[in-house]
Amino acid sequence: MRWPVDPISFFGILTEILTVVGLVVGAALFIVGLGVRGFSGQWVKTHAVIAASAAGTVIRWFDNVGDVHECPADTHETHLLTPGTDVVLWFRRRAPERCRTHDPEHDGKGLRLTGIVLLGLGVVAGIVGIVLMFL
Repeated sequence: MRWPVDPISFFGILTEILTVVGLVVGAALFIVGLGVRGFSGQWVKTHAVIAASAAGTVIRWFDNVGDVHECPADTHETHLLTPGTDVVLWFRRRAPERCRTHDPEHDGKGLRLTGIVLLGLGVVAGIVGIVLMFL
């Protein structure tokens, strides 16, 4: 049985498609992932404590000038913690009343990782395509 297309030509076309998709989409996703991380702003890591107040359970912490701030302890990391428990917290340098209990380094990490994988796929497919040209 004969193939309607030469196998080397078929794999050459396939590697060209994978190269273009891998490089273009991979670069776009990586840049978007960096943008998500960059747009989230600069966060300062500090230690906070869970406290009970009239409004319910809150998180209290000191900013870098010594002012005390608080926000509701309603995140999935803190809603089951008892008053007096220490937690790691990140707050915005310019707006210290905004806080988060999850690491800001993870912002856009999935996009960056997917972009790197696709970029790697595009580079490998480009190399294989060049090798196939000489066969």
